[in-house]
Amino acid sequence: MKKIATLAFICCMASTFTSLAQLTENFDGATFSLTPNSFYKNTTTDDWQTSGSTPFATFRYHWDTAFGGYWKSGSAFTNVKDTANGTYTNLYGSITNGAFNGSSYVTVKDSAIIKMNSNALSLSGFFVTNTTFAYKSIKNGNSFSRKFGDTTGTHSGLPQGTYPDWFKLIVRPFRNGILLNDSVEHYLADYRSAGTANDFIQNNWQYVFCANLPISDSILITMKSSDTGIYGINTPAYFCMDNFTVVNTVGLQELQNVMNISLFPNPTFDNLTLNYLAKTETTLSIAIYDVFGKENLTTQIHATIGINRLNLETANLDAGIYFIELKEGGISKKIKFVKL
Repeated sequence: MKKIATLAFICCMASTFTSLAQLTENFDGATFSLTPNSFYKNTTTDDWQTSGSTPFATFRYHWDTAFGGYWKSGSAFTNVKDTANGTYTNLYGSITNGAFNGSSYVTVKDSAIIKMNSNALSLSGFFVTNTTFAYKSIKNGNSFSRKFGDTTGTHSGLPQGTYPDWFKLIVRPFRNGILLNDSVEHYLADYRSAGTANDFIQNNWQYVFCANLPISDSILITMKSSDTGIYGINTPAYFCMDNFTVVNTVGLQELQNVMNISLFPNPTFDNLTLNYLAKTETTLSIAIYDVFGKENLTTQIHATIGINRLNLETANLDAGIYFIELKEGGISKKIKFVKL
């Protein structure tokens, strides 16, 4: 195992929702030395860890020795600055010309697994952006992948330049070796809106909030695209990551009597339906918060055994991102929704 980067340890970081110890890896340490404009590449299939006296996460790295050897999946440590070369010879550079902060970051390939080194730690979130390779391929197309929005010879019936393309990453949690159904999605490019005015390819760093996922001991990150072929997605299946953050979950528990929680429709305009399955009769506290922690609604409900539905009026909420918190005793579960 190799240890890299400097550990930023923020103890008892303040939050409106919780007050828990967080650990953030910004990949800027000197324990793994890189020359400028280079990257970590291990052809012996070794994983690597965050730094510090007690590394808190292991980044899986899979080098396949078949066909002369190639990077099959996982995360690679890099400080490459190259926004010009949009070919496969520049797998590791970010379209932002470097890290979110500092000098180093990580390039992640499809089907990457990141493992927390303690059962007391769970993912909080991380910053992401496109690689230069993916960004240029989406924007211009190449011999393997389609220019997004371009329907030439492929998607008849739609004006050229209006096909609803998309490119996203999906985060799913593992717990005790079981892949859970919950997930977080983040679009790195999105051409699905009508017309072309809202088409975008991400070229900055954005935060992927994962704290509302169930408590997990590792995560799987996969990538999907509207541009696919017989071998899978044609869009280069890479993205860049920085400031990987986990939270200490000691003392936290999952809701015991409530499961299968969902919101519909999400995004919403005027009304939102909260659906859940109660295993026993129980009393729940329901609250809605905005991203700044301001409470917009709070109520208590009596849940009966079986499927329960609660209609919530959202017409008076400003457009933006919100969280519904269900609390049973001292245990809570948060779910994100978007108000249009």
